[in-house]
Parts: sequence; structure tokens; C-alpha cells
Amino acid sequence: MLDGTRRWFPRTFRPHSGSAPADRLERRVGLGIAVLVPVFAVIGAVVMLSDEGPSSDLRRILCGAVLLSTLPVGGWWWVHGREVVRMPGWFVLYADVGVATVLFTFAERGLALYATVLFAVIGIYIAYFSSTTVLRLHSLFVSAVIVVLAVGTYIEGVHDAASVVAQALVALVVVNSVIVFRAVIKAQLELAVTDSLTGLLNRRGFEVRIERLLTESGDGDDVAVFVVDLDRFKSVNDSRGHAAGDRVLRSTAHRLEAVVPDESCVARTGGEEFTAAVRVTRSQAPEVAGMILESLHEPADEVSITGSVGAAVVSVDRWKSLQPQDASAMIHSALLKADAAMYEAKRSGGNQVRVFDK
Repeated sequence: MLDGTRRWFPRTFRPHSGSAPADRLERRVGLGIAVLVPVFAVIGAVVMLSDEGPSSDLRRILCGAVLLSTLPVGGWWWVHGREVVRMPGWFVLYADVGVATVLFTFAERGLALYATVLFAVIGIYIAYFSSTTVLRLHSLFVSAVIVVLAVGTYIEGVHDAASVVAQALVALVVVNSVIVFRAVIKAQLELAVTDSLTGLLNRRGFEVRIERLLTESGDGDDVAVFVVDLDRFKSVNDSRGHAAGDRVLRSTAHRLEAVVPDESCVARTGGEEFTAAVRVTRSQAPEVAGMILESLHEPADEVSITGSVGAAVVSVDRWKSLQPQDASAMIHSALLKADAAMYEAKRSGGNQVRVFDK
């Protein structure tokens, strides 16, 4: 058992005030949607007051019902936005059908066709929060709405065919462009959270993924964090060269990914230091730490290497009960404990496991 009252802090994980960057990012996105949903209602309300808005009592009632529904939906995002890892299917359906319903109540089809660019905003959030499949379904639905509105605009006879086609093409390009750029956006996001040498997460990526792992975990679950430091790694670089050291780091990364379950997150958080978060019970943490330790060495290795492993456990129930700033601090506290346990193993000669159990 380790001394939980030590006053020094290991070199990798240092305490700080405020919430983690990942936590702030998720919170900002959730709050952005919470604000954006009522903004759609404001736009719709302005149109309702114009001559080009709903032209009958039934259409005004239908439009008003959709606009009023944005208040509870925006409130839901305000409260639960930080917890959302994937955009809920009900919200995608609500957003697409809701906007389409309001557009079809417009008396002026040309204005409705112009307003379809609002779907692009929805697509951006789907690209961030959801899968490619959901984004494509959104695109198909929106494209169909644009075509129907374009036909209605032409039938009205206010605009000539070329003008209507031009408007429709512009709308189609705008709302579908997010699909083209999603791969680029995703690649840029992955580069920002990926270690270039090993392909693992970097520290920022680990902060994002561990919060998502905790969010997706069920009540009563635990998540163990493991800090792994390769023993005497500097001697590998000194005696074999940096190329050999890089090969050791890459092979270590592959072995760590192979030994933990698929839903776990593994990161390189220092020169020869790795961190993993695994959903396990508290009693299983020492066993998993032992499996990680054994995976680091194989008899046929070009360079024989061992490691020191430290572990600490986070209670999912307790983490979910905390406010965002305290929840972030709890994660960093667990990392500090695991790091302290790892150093205890290293001071005891290395190639050992220690679990912080205070």
C-alpha cells in the first residue's frame, strides 16, 4: 500500500485548477447546441410575422408548436450536453423534421428554399457528434426537402427555371459540403489527439477518451487507470540508437493495445511512459496490471525491455455524481495516484506492479 499523503507530484500528471480541455470542449459544444436550438425558433418567429410566413391558421399552429418545442429541447441540451458522446437519434430526427415542417408552412416557397441552408448547421453538429451513416441519412432527407421546395418554387411562377435551379444547386452544395469535409475534419481532430510515433492517443486525446469511457460506463462500474514506464529505456537509446528506441516504443504501443479490451483507451503520455484506462472491477485491477506487465516483454525481442506499472481505480458512480470541475479533478487525482504507484514499483527495482489502494 502506498502512502497517500506524499506532497510531491510526479512529472507527468500535475494538478491544475479548472476543468480539463476535453471537459471544456464537450461543455462548449453542448451549450452551443442549447443556445442554437432557440435561435432557430427566433428565426421562425420572425418569419411567422412576415407576409411570406404561414398563410393559414393551421400552418401557424403547426409552425408555432414546432417553435415552442425548442424551449424544452434547448433546456435538455443545457443540462445534459456535457454527457452526450453521440448525438441522440431522437434529436437528429427532431431537428431535421422540425426544420422541414417549419419550411413547408411558408407561404413563399422561394424563401423556404433559401432557408434550407439552415440544415448545414445541423449537419455540422451531426458530423461532430454522430456517425457517417447518420450524416448520410441526414443528407438524403435534406436533399429531398430541397428538391421538393424547388419544384414548389417553380410551380409558383415567381422565379424562372434557371433561377430556381441555381438556388437549389447552391442549397444542395451548402448542406452536403459537410460530408465532403467530414473526413478532413476528422483527420485534423485525430492528428490533434494522436501521438505521431506510436499512433496511440496523446495526453489530450487520453483526457477526451477517458471522460467518454466513464460517461458510457454503467452504474456500479469502475475504471482503472494504469501508468506504464519502461525500465532503463535511456540505455536503449544510448547503446542501440534512437531508431531502436523508437521500435521499442512502437512495439510497446501495439502490445498495450492488444492486451486491454477494445473499449479501453491507451495513450503515450511521456517519452517512455504510457497510460491506459480500462473498465474493470476494483478487484480485477491488480490482475489487469499484471497482464500489462507481462505483455511488455517477449523472449524473441530485439531489445529486452521491462516496465513498471502503477494503477488506481475510479468509481464511475462517484464520478458521475460530481460537478464538471470536480469530476475532472477526480480523474487527475487518479492519474496522480497511478503515477505514484508506478514510481513505487520502479524504486523497488522495476518490472513490478503496484496498485494505489488508499
